[in-house]
Amino acid sequence: MGGYLFLISLFQFQLTSKHIERSLYILMAMGLIAATYGVIQTQTGAANLGSFMPVSTKHSPIGIFQQVNLQASFMATFLLLTYYLASRPTLRSFSFLTQATLIIAALTVSYNIAISGSRVGLLGASLGLICLVIGRWKLFRQTKAIFLALTIATILGGVLGKSGLEDTVNKVDRAIGGVSADVRWHIYTLSWDIFTQAPLIGHGLGSFQKVFQEERREYQKQEGNSLRSAPRFSHPHNELIFWLVEGGIVSIIGILAAAVYTFIQLFKTGWQRGWGYASLLFPLTLHTQVELPFYISNTHWFLLLFLLFLTHQHGKKSIPINGLSTSAQRTIPISFIAISIFTTTSLVQTQIANAGIVSYLKYKQSQPQYLRSPLESAYFREYTTYLILRRNMLIGISENNTKPAQDYINWAKNSLTTTPAIVTYRDLAIAYDIVGNTEERDAVLDQALRTFPIHKGLLELQAVLHKKDKKARQAKNDALSSQAQPQATQP
Repeated sequence: MGGYLFLISLFQFQLTSKHIERSLYILMAMGLIAATYGVIQTQTGAANLGSFMPVSTKHSPIGIFQQVNLQASFMATFLLLTYYLASRPTLRSFSFLTQATLIIAALTVSYNIAISGSRVGLLGASLGLICLVIGRWKLFRQTKAIFLALTIATILGGVLGKSGLEDTVNKVDRAIGGVSADVRWHIYTLSWDIFTQAPLIGHGLGSFQKVFQEERREYQKQEGNSLRSAPRFSHPHNELIFWLVEGGIVSIIGILAAAVYTFIQLFKTGWQRGWGYASLLFPLTLHTQVELPFYISNTHWFLLLFLLFLTHQHGKKSIPINGLSTSAQRTIPISFIAISIFTTTSLVQTQIANAGIVSYLKYKQSQPQYLRSPLESAYFREYTTYLILRRNMLIGISENNTKPAQDYINWAKNSLTTTPAIVTYRDLAIAYDIVGNTEERDAVLDQALRTFPIHKGLLELQAVLHKKDKKARQAKNDALSSQAQPQATQP
């Protein structure tokens, strides 16, 4: 809802070319700040700046997103934006400081991309630059000096981050190796098989986790299948495949219709603008086909929406409201304001709830008051319920109270039907052990290990429980043996 309202809102303003260009420079400033974060993280890990930015213990450029590929596709977009702004004729009217900022931005973002070792970042930047140069070569020839400076800065950034480029080459080799080399091939293959089971309308919204984990049990029995060591998947790391599984061909028609209309709009904007806008859209669009950027970062989502606005605002038509009825004229602004307030309130409450969960986990789950706001959030309620029930269950162990364990069992059995999480399986087995139902406990562990056969935590729990059972049987046998001994006769 927030993204939809944001995109629609942009079209309500009479933005001129000058306004849009200023917006792009503001975005460039944001990209330069994000790139600086990445540089600091690669050099120091940001350990001394932990209160200002995420700490990167491995000295990887994770930015504010705490994920390398998200930072890389973000940086790829801004690298293309530097070249796009440099190709605009208005650049010559800007100060030397502005031109120098573009060069610095190109150096820092290209270094982030190179040192990250991200395939999606490097590929998005490379193909995007090819598109940009093809479409705007005549404009680059008019600003030869700045274009040459940007090229040198980009190459220099790549040279400084060459260790990451070597990692990228190794990852590409593994990807070319096919199914036996990269787990993504397994994910795509299995997801496609699941789609073919219900090709028209899919398996239903929210069904991917359930159907994927169920089908992987048989699929991963194949020898050398790297899916065996993979975690639970809530997404196939490809947006089109995700919607094919959940919504079938019906849902994909809508996505393809939007894509086709965008291609038509790019064509209508002309050769130079069309190739330029297409290049800016490329890194984030590519990222949706190998991961799930918009589910992790709303920054990427809103950035793509703004870039789509750039594409679709050309040739837009103003529709006067004078021809509408009085009721319609009153309803439209009231509805828009009401939806905006509702959406904003929901987003703020969700952010507060997220902060509550982070604080609860940060203080080692010792401060349950932080879970009050997450429990009221529709988005976080399920996970918060898990945290509360698990805490109560563990407290109940020390108090010799089995009721919290039974409460967890009642919740977990229902939760696993839609979200087969490893931690839910693990704690359900513990709950069954607390109430003394070893048969159900072993059945749950067996089901979990058929889905995640070499998960270290599940295997360790199974070993501990088997050891406990062995001791209990030994103690019982010793007790029976002592009872069977003949009583000594009295003299």
